[in-house]
Amino acid sequence: MEEERSKPPTISRRKVLAGLAATAGVSAAVAGGAYGLTELVKSAQKTVVEPDLRSIYIDEPVPSADPDSGLWRRASAQRLALEGQAVIVPLKPEATVKDVTVRSLNDGEMIAFRLEWDDPEVDEHTIKIDSFRDACGVFLGPYPASPALWTMGAPDTPVTILHWKADWQKDIDAGFQDLEVAFPNVSFDFYPPLVGVVSPKIPDDYPEEARNRLPGWYVGNPFSQPVKTTPVEKVRAIGPGTLEHLATQNATGRGIWKSGMWHVVIAKPMKAEDEEETTVAAGQTYSLAFTVWSGVDRDRGARKQLTKLGKLEVESA
Repeated sequence: MEEERSKPPTISRRKVLAGLAATAGVSAAVAGGAYGLTELVKSAQKTVVEPDLRSIYIDEPVPSADPDSGLWRRASAQRLALEGQAVIVPLKPEATVKDVTVRSLNDGEMIAFRLEWDDPEVDEHTIKIDSFRDACGVFLGPYPASPALWTMGAPDTPVTILHWKADWQKDIDAGFQDLEVAFPNVSFDFYPPLVGVVSPKIPDDYPEEARNRLPGWYVGNPFSQPVKTTPVEKVRAIGPGTLEHLATQNATGRGIWKSGMWHVVIAKPMKAEDEEETTVAAGQTYSLAFTVWSGVDRDRGARKQLTKLGKLEVESA
């Protein structure tokens, strides 16, 4: 018995190969940088109910259009629980996206947020009436605030919402996504101002006088514009159903979908340019919330999942 106990343990070939494979997997994740470890970080991260985020100051421009920038490693990530919306129609009593992981950086001039969430399917078109986009939003308002502010502000307390839209991102990346994208065999009807044009392309083939036949574009509806300069819309709200497109559209951002996840950056100048826009000042605290829309789940408008109302502390230089 003593001789048997003194023998060194044997390791099968199968165990050796399994160990090498595990080591290689970890090495590959490390080689991929901070975001190669996303799943490992998420599994170890506690889900928080109310945002309590700190925007970290950096002495160089924030990566306002780069979700993969190494600068994001300087900001601590917070994993926030999402819940359904059961106040305003269309309702969404239960969240289909369970959480969103957020970070924030500022450089004294711009403040940026990075959001990432699981989404197995990309939804970046809203051409068909039954197609819905993936999207996300950042809510900024004064702090402290009453719980009523959570329902998109109040008449005496406007809030700023920064709304990234996957379809606007697609328009920027691939050109205006018109009917032929959803309906490849679409036929061209006759418009007098376009005589001689075989298959018109908006906006290239439409002269100024032809635009009155496309009223949304003609009157400046931001959702009808074929040329997008940013995938992020800056709006103000003073309660449910009061969203207003602000005159100065200087919010920026970019979204990248990979490996079943959206990685989105949303940024805006810290100093407000429009009336009733929230100014974000270094060293101050603000109300904060995040929202996610899932196209595959037919989310749109009030049908969304959102975090509780929390706070944002803005670090100064």
